[in-house]
Amino acid sequence: MPWAAYVLFAILAALFGYGIFSILTALENPAHTTRLGNVRATPVEVAEPRPNRFALEEDMARLSTPKVAPPSDQPSDEVPEFEEGESQLEAELIDEPEVPTSQELLDSSEALLAEIGAEWDTNPKRNSESPTPTVETGEEVSNPDFADFHDRLAREGAQSGQVQISLIWDNINDLDLSVVCPSGERISFDNKLSACGGQLDVDMNESPTSEQPVENIYWPSGGAPKGEYKVLIEHFEHHAEEDLTPYRVLVDDGNGPKEYRGEITNDEPPRLVCTFEIE
Repeated sequence: MPWAAYVLFAILAALFGYGIFSILTALENPAHTTRLGNVRATPVEVAEPRPNRFALEEDMARLSTPKVAPPSDQPSDEVPEFEEGESQLEAELIDEPEVPTSQELLDSSEALLAEIGAEWDTNPKRNSESPTPTVETGEEVSNPDFADFHDRLAREGAQSGQVQISLIWDNINDLDLSVVCPSGERISFDNKLSACGGQLDVDMNESPTSEQPVENIYWPSGGAPKGEYKVLIEHFEHHAEEDLTPYRVLVDDGNGPKEYRGEITNDEPPRLVCTFEIE
């Protein structure tokens, strides 16, 4: 039967071809190669992550670095000695700076006024007939009217407190209000916030912008230090046609407001308007 022979031959050819195909594709499947012809499979390399030797070295270096104790004024093997009955806190408090006495504060305040006067002595605009800043020049008003002060202060959003000093005038000249604190520090346009809590919160007419200017210095409630305060006025810049400028100063030291009046020109030194005491 010739057809049966052809079929058998086709089956054998197919099996032979499949075997040849399997051998040729053995590189893609090394494990199958060993089963077909007992041939050693080609080693397959698998990528593995390399250890971070730098991180290891950093860890070793960190562990081997000795911890250094913070420096101190005394050697570590010495124990500070305290007097009998004295605690460590009391010993530390002894080393704190002493609070200046009232006389020392007064001396520093007088020294600042003397310095202002000395600076004015070298000013080419100096008028030899003008009083020095150590002489009070403000004239206290017997029946003051504070309505103008209140209107201008409210307009500028000024603050008030335990102590308040305000200045008003009626032209575009630049007057400056300053106060010497009990510590001797001076609050002014170039030192608006003092270490003792006082603040210049309104400063006007550095540029001639208002014909109804106001300036204001205040201490918040309970924040004003005890001692003597000195109120000064300076004609800093001449902007208006007229040089001579009348001024009014409101001083409230917690015992009721007072008003002082005066006038000043640009060729005069700073005026000491008044002094007052906080007890």
